[in-house]
Amino acid sequence: MFASDTARARIGGYYFDSLEDAIKVASDDDIITLTNNIKLDDTLKINKVININLNNYTIEASEKVFLVENGHLKLSGKGYIKETKPEYGAIMIIGSQNEVDTNYSSVTVDNGVILEGWSGIFINHNKNKAYGVVVNLDGDIKAVNDTSGDSGAGIYVNGNIKHKDNSPVINIGDNTKIESTGTGIYAAGYSVYNINGADISGYQSGLGIKSGIFNISNSNIYGYGEDKTPTDGNNNGINASGASIQIESNPNYKGDISLNIENSVLTSKNSNVIYEYTTKNNDTKVESISIIDGTYISESSKDVFKLSNSFIDKHPKFISGGRFSSSPEDYLVSGYSTYLNDSGLYEVSLNTITTFKTENWRSCLQAWFLRGIHRG
Repeated sequence: MFASDTARARIGGYYFDSLEDAIKVASDDDIITLTNNIKLDDTLKINKVININLNNYTIEASEKVFLVENGHLKLSGKGYIKETKPEYGAIMIIGSQNEVDTNYSSVTVDNGVILEGWSGIFINHNKNKAYGVVVNLDGDIKAVNDTSGDSGAGIYVNGNIKHKDNSPVINIGDNTKIESTGTGIYAAGYSVYNINGADISGYQSGLGIKSGIFNISNSNIYGYGEDKTPTDGNNNGINASGASIQIESNPNYKGDISLNIENSVLTSKNSNVIYEYTTKNNDTKVESISIIDGTYISESSKDVFKLSNSFIDKHPKFISGGRFSSSPEDYLVSGYSTYLNDSGLYEVSLNTITTFKTENWRSCLQAWFLRGIHRG
């Protein structure tokens, strides 16, 4: 059909007066291309394969623009997905209750798309489960305060999600930028995060972690708020610290935290770079931290690390490379040492000790013996 003055979207040469109408008829291979801005009266529920090219337009709703459950949403082209009265997030995702359901709900956000709301992506639980959730994020997130003034979270995973098998997987790619008035990512529930080439910043902290696995490479993580350490544990959210990465070991959450960092830049404007603490003298819920290369700077000259005694007792050595604004000597893997480089940072290097194999010693001794006979 031909375009009309009221058309909001098209599939090929067919035009639709509403995005809802286009979604109803779209097949898996169709691309819905916006032809105008969209203002929704209610949340759009996605329960099949939907591909939307924003085409430099905006889709907005008062709160929770998209709800993806047993469906797959892909957003491409430049444009905005926006909560006008921020409360939950631009996109909410709900997984399956059935542990064998893989690829149950997925969201792909291409470069050029901006998600704006209390969160960009909100992974909610389904009777405490979220099986088969996958997020591929190459676009940007701007997380803002909600209508009551509570600080935002760029990505939020509900803390009731505690299963490790078939848990949500969140892939954050090159050139992704997450900015938040609260935490860049609030990892309350258990998920696996693969962060490669992203730029993540938050006023309260860059990352606020209570559960899950974080694999971070070639990325920038920045906490720029006031120093609020030491902070108390929180069973409904996470208190501000100002750290680049804040890890709360809290028995009310799954925990099982692993942090693997390689070739990244972590900076705190006013606080520690990595701040790990326990609640009410409980044991740490961190399974491992591994730091390989990268730069770790507290701009306020505070120590890079502020760690619980429980963590230090359990994981005393976890650094095998990098540059640090305070000495990491206490946490070096065996065989590594530090020196002060030209930039005034403590740089970690592998010790080099010359060793000889047994046969080399034998040949040296033989040569020495023969020289002795000749000179005798």
